[in-house]
Amino acid sequence: MKKRSAWRVTIVVLLLVAVCAVFIVAIATLPQLPPELSDMSQISPTRIYAEDGQLIKVLASREIVPIEEMSPYIVNAILSLEDPGFYSHHGFSKKAFLRAMWKNLKSFRVREGGSTITQQLAKNLFFTFRRSYLRKIQEALVTFQLERQFSKRDILEAYLNQIDFGAPIYGVERAAQAYFAKHADELNLAESALLAGIPRWPARYNPYKNPEIALERLVFVLKRMQDEGCITAEERAEALEFELDFHRMDQLHGRADYFIDYILNTTGEKYGRKAVNYGGLEIYSTLNRKYQFAATSAVTDGLKRLDDLLGLKPYDEADWEEKLDYPQAALVALDPQTGAVRAMVGGRDFQRAPFGRAVSSNRLPGSSFKVFTYFAALDKGIIEPTTVLVDEPVEFEIYDQVWTPKNFEDEYIGPVVAKQALMLSINTIAAKLMDKVKPAAVIEIAHKFGITSELEENYSLALGTSGVSPLEMATAYATIAGLGIAREPYMLKKIVTPENDMLEEWELKSRRVADPQTCYLLVDFMTGVIENGTGKSVKNYGFYRTCAGKTGTTNDHRDAWFVGFSPDLVAAVWVGYDDNRTMKNKWGSGITGATGALPIWAWFMKRALEGTVDRPFPFPPGLEFKVVDPRTGGGPMPGGPRLPVAVRVK
Repeated sequence: MKKRSAWRVTIVVLLLVAVCAVFIVAIATLPQLPPELSDMSQISPTRIYAEDGQLIKVLASREIVPIEEMSPYIVNAILSLEDPGFYSHHGFSKKAFLRAMWKNLKSFRVREGGSTITQQLAKNLFFTFRRSYLRKIQEALVTFQLERQFSKRDILEAYLNQIDFGAPIYGVERAAQAYFAKHADELNLAESALLAGIPRWPARYNPYKNPEIALERLVFVLKRMQDEGCITAEERAEALEFELDFHRMDQLHGRADYFIDYILNTTGEKYGRKAVNYGGLEIYSTLNRKYQFAATSAVTDGLKRLDDLLGLKPYDEADWEEKLDYPQAALVALDPQTGAVRAMVGGRDFQRAPFGRAVSSNRLPGSSFKVFTYFAALDKGIIEPTTVLVDEPVEFEIYDQVWTPKNFEDEYIGPVVAKQALMLSINTIAAKLMDKVKPAAVIEIAHKFGITSELEENYSLALGTSGVSPLEMATAYATIAGLGIAREPYMLKKIVTPENDMLEEWELKSRRVADPQTCYLLVDFMTGVIENGTGKSVKNYGFYRTCAGKTGTTNDHRDAWFVGFSPDLVAAVWVGYDDNRTMKNKWGSGITGATGALPIWAWFMKRALEGTVDRPFPFPPGLEFKVVDPRTGGGPMPGGPRLPVAVRVK
């Protein structure tokens, strides 16, 4: 019996020593509370700037506002949901704590906490989210400190200014701006109830991502508010009838969401998303605010027009699910002299469809890819601009299979010079050129110019049957505009740490990949596309400046492109359905690059370059212009068709 008693005493002593040790460690590692509780809600946000140094986005920032400048609805909604007894307890709910401890003991691990608002403030401000008994002890100690040192008003104000509404949105002021484009004191009951429901599970209750679930949560919050006596049954019913309108308040009003999302993804992969959001970095981008406004406006206007052509009701009148059945668009614009991306739109609605089609989506480029086949033929000396080629039915036997390319309207015009063939986008002639230069040579040229996607080595590549992204097409066309100088595209100029150390700085990367004379001959071909070819409707949309480009349409009308450039700006536009459906207008005709993508390109270029001086493309030595008959390549007949053509000086 004495031995048993001795063992019991020893065990009790050891347990007491262990408990004391845990408390000593907990106390020794406790953080110091600042003199002002509001100081704890301050973090160092990362800022993103446009090319002109203007601030365009602040990440993970908290905008501190006094509790008196918050709507009483949001305050009461959060209190009702998170801690109804906030003003009656001293930071610690015994009932909730015992319930949580019982569940934890039953599962032999920390599964649940019975946190009050004061405890949540302590946890969010000082501790990691790794659950442990030591952390719970520290949390309790800091909770008592907070309650002893600060008033209930100060604790609640600090909590409301730092609560997580879905990264990188912290505090009720930022939440009001992010979800309703309002300030915290302007929130009504319905808006407050919806916001109050988000912090418990931001990824699930985000109304942009899960609107139906968020609205179910709103109903629950309103019931809790009524149960707690914060609102009447009439107020609850009125709030349930209120139609919520979700939109954001920021410097570009959501116009640069796709661009910023790409920057966050690429920097997050390199440095970690938390470091980017909370690291106080200064990120300097290549975004041109004027171009970005022009890009989003052009995409919006162009898709409205396309919706009407397709017989769809206005996009704004469609419900959340119906919006997925609307066509999408992507636009990338870059500076051909540097490779800097100046504007990017990855879709029509970032909140509904955040996938970045400008960079991450590979779609068939159709005839806009023909320029690489023509360049290969010019570069190898197989053709000159005045070489006569015959548009006629053709077929090719390739590995015991017969390929029979057809023209867009299944019509053939006979003899035509090379420049006119590209201007009219004649499929049979592009196929004939591919047969002469071979797919491997075209792939080599495309990759040199800036296409990074893997391309299939087959003859149909002449008609654009291998997927590429709008960014790749813009990059490759920039090489043509730059007369053979390929420049790697970039969106980040530099990243600076809070200590003013250079974390990253972009170095311009360029190399000559093609002969400038041959590139200019191709530029002249593409100028003809605008002047009297498949892209001549550019002027119908108000763009009259010096430019060159190429339409692109797949045979089944699943993809519509226009890629073009002025001496100072390159832009690629794609239009299509995400599920790769055929695009046909309400009269049954297919949507082409000229009807779907070209209007967006023209409107963008007009708005982006407005107020700048028009200038011609640089003209390299060793070339001259002459006028020929587009059917024969010789001198034009009196009264006959005339075509100005750039040719090499003999």
